[in-house]
Amino acid sequence: MAAGFLEFMLRRVAGFAGVLLVLALMIFVLARVVPGDPARIALGPTASAEQVEQLRDEMGLDDPLPMQFVDFLGGAIRGDFGNSLISGQPVAQEIAALLPATLELVLVTLVIMLTLGVPLGVLAARYRNSAFDAVLRIVSLVGVTMPSFLFAILLQLGAAYWLTDWPILGRLSRDFAGFEGPTGLLVLDGVLTGRFDIAADALRHLAFPAIALAMSGIGQIMRITRSAMIEHRRRDHVQTLRSFGVPARVVTFRYLLKLSAIAPLTIMGLEFASLIGNAFVVEMVFSWGGFASAGLEAILQKDLNTVMAVVLVSGGFFVVANLVIDVVIGLIDPRIRIKESR
Repeated sequence: MAAGFLEFMLRRVAGFAGVLLVLALMIFVLARVVPGDPARIALGPTASAEQVEQLRDEMGLDDPLPMQFVDFLGGAIRGDFGNSLISGQPVAQEIAALLPATLELVLVTLVIMLTLGVPLGVLAARYRNSAFDAVLRIVSLVGVTMPSFLFAILLQLGAAYWLTDWPILGRLSRDFAGFEGPTGLLVLDGVLTGRFDIAADALRHLAFPAIALAMSGIGQIMRITRSAMIEHRRRDHVQTLRSFGVPARVVTFRYLLKLSAIAPLTIMGLEFASLIGNAFVVEMVFSWGGFASAGLEAILQKDLNTVMAVVLVSGGFFVVANLVIDVVIGLIDPRIRIKESR
């Protein structure tokens, strides 16, 4: 069993390493075909031709493309993405400063998606074709179809009208400005440093952005959980348990939910990876100042070094998230890893 699980893990790691390599190649090629000279963009229109040529030589832009790709890949492995063409600061340093804000937002969003989406999906399946199920399906449809930025704006307007004391911008109140913790995740840092007032304030600031970002995922997870629960309820072993008089609550939460967890977990992995890169709209609405909105700004300013780093880091999160999900699914249902090892 241990050997089979190890083989399963090695296959997954090798496959995801290949994905990252292809992604790095695609980013590199796209960065080289984008119109505009990176050296000219970095120095501005007033720079002389000699200055531009000198910077091109320093950046290795005159080297053969294969050599440039090897240098880029080696730097990416070391965590060195060069300097931003706009600010002149190391890209890795800027990402390290901005990433915790987006990571905290995404993690809280996933918790909301999981704690609401799965129970609502279970209830919808339990009371299938009832009025309650119909209401939940409408809510799910609204959540999936309505864009997250619209939820964000509606929450801001609602807070301005009904919850006038609720924070709707930034990550912390002015009273706690300048607070720095060891991880950059303000809720966790507040707990670790014993500043529970800061942790509570950070959670209040997180509430609306996380809810706005979670609405689409809640709808998807709820629908998928409902469908999986209904499908597995028809299985022979479940019918056998019910015929032996096992209480419906035990059948639902001890057997059906475990069998039906694979589909929602798969969605969670995909959602985590996509939220890292797609949270920029909500971050901009709530002035969050995170990694995702910085990536959008880098694209608009044609800061190629930052763009390549943002895309590669987002791809890395995609790989790690899906690797973790694959491991969890393999532990829940050994049939999957046994099937793939054949």
